Amino acid sequence: MSVYTPVNQQQLQDFLNLYSLGRLIEFSGIQAGIENTNYLITSSQGDFILTIFESLSAQELPCYLNLLNHLSRANFPAPQPQQSINTQFINTLVDKPAALFCCLPGKSVEVASLAQCSEVGEYLANLHIVSKGSGFSKANLKNISACQQSFIKIKSFLSDFDRELLSLELNFQLNYPLPTLPSGVIHADLFKDNVLFDKGKISGILDFYNACNDCFLLDIAVACNDWCVDNNKVNSEKIKALLSGYENIRKLTKDEKSYFMIFLRRAALRFWLSRIEHQLTPMPGELTLKKDPLVFRTILQQHRKEVENE
Repeated sequence: MSVYTPVNQQQLQDFLNLYSLGRLIEFSGIQAGIENTNYLITSSQGDFILTIFESLSAQELPCYLNLLNHLSRANFPAPQPQQSINTQFINTLVDKPAALFCCLPGKSVEVASLAQCSEVGEYLANLHIVSKGSGFSKANLKNISACQQSFIKIKSFLSDFDRELLSLELNFQLNYPLPTLPSGVIHADLFKDNVLFDKGKISGILDFYNACNDCFLLDIAVACNDWCVDNNKVNSEKIKALLSGYENIRKLTKDEKSYFMIFLRRAALRFWLSRIEHQLTPMPGELTLKKDPLVFRTILQQHRKEVENE
């Protein structure tokens, strides 16, 4: 979440009128995430989050908003999209698709405790179970083949060291045989800044716009590579806590346990590449957040070293 598209008070009031949400009192941009424009809006009827979609089209959005609606109706703490007076989840603001969501309480954490890692594991397992009846179907557009294409596009900008490491890991991932693993709807981006805590408990899980259908193990690995890393160092105790929380809800299969490290490496590779690409081609905006790609190079190196030491 960032601010790439500025809006004024009259534009926001006109947009609110589509929802019969009363008079606009105040609004402010939100600096978090890197893909969409987000504002916190306070109206005479309460607080809402406005999202202006910067890359997804109006035709691509219904599957995501229907998933969010399904989750929130199942009492999963996802932001519930608001229907306009014409019963639409998606409308237009500044010539871009936009939507309003209920504002969930709480704040994200910068450093997760063992208990918070365990709770995230539980909620991730719940997501994998509750989303089964959502009807959501979306291929993972950032799979290992997409990582290879990204590497080809950016490799001329890389140092010799980074180019060699990325090439080695890509060749490994592309040629490593995997069994059929349990799969379904995954969040695919469950970083700390996408989870809210209120009074010590999870109160909201945000930003489902990378959601797709893939192995549950990939989702777990993505989460571990953020929640279980302190000062760029992988914390094995936090990984154990997250996995233990997950298995409180859904037991991992023998294959999932066997291939977990492969997916930790794959997740680190995917986000290292995407952050490099974003760094090389940033979107212009008045309030944007840049994330360091080298964090994931360091994480990938640690996972590779652990395999070498086994």
